[in-house]
Amino acid sequence: MFLQLKGVLDLVGSAVNQIQKIGAAREREEAVIGVLTVYFLLKDCVDEGEALVAEAGPEPVRNIERLDANEALSVLARWDAVIRRQGMRLYALQGCILGEQHLSIINPHLQERISNLVGDKMQRTVTLHGIGSALFFRNLFPIADTNAEKARYVALMAGAEGDILDLLRIDREIAGLRESLGEFREVVTRLVSNEELLRLSRRARERANMHEPG
Repeated sequence: MFLQLKGVLDLVGSAVNQIQKIGAAREREEAVIGVLTVYFLLKDCVDEGEALVAEAGPEPVRNIERLDANEALSVLARWDAVIRRQGMRLYALQGCILGEQHLSIINPHLQERISNLVGDKMQRTVTLHGIGSALFFRNLFPIADTNAEKARYVALMAGAEGDILDLLRIDREIAGLRESLGEFREVVTRLVSNEELLRLSRRARERANMHEPG
């Protein structure tokens, strides 16, 4: 998931500078809020995702199976809450990015390139579209999974094709995504004054928070 998110962020970032070409002030503001919302959703994804992977370890299913019943229920409840938030964030990200009309006007091919990267039309086992859909529908249709099945959602979120997480690979992907987030934030800060950035960041953070499960 983290590698695919970095690819999406880098594509969006390549067009952010062009927001300055938008003539109308209100439209330019909305475009900045839109890309800042993307930033906050991605930052929340990587922050909670990294913490969850660190807690779950390389073998989340086996780690759960080693716990007594009560402790396993407590841990899985915590993991499940994160998984549900991640599903909502990934769903919201797709809507924010693919529905960002300002970016499509500036770069008509951007949405198509992002759609291809997300993977809804690609013949790959693990795609961002597939991960996001699985996690999102877990919110809509909660089912009585076994403990092992619930633990497997951690591996799914991390982009693993099986039950084992390659922590070195995931760490590299997270580091790359964090680097891109920092660069993205710097680009956005050059579009507006410090005062505007604070005001628009508050609005973007509110939008991002709207997608958290109640």
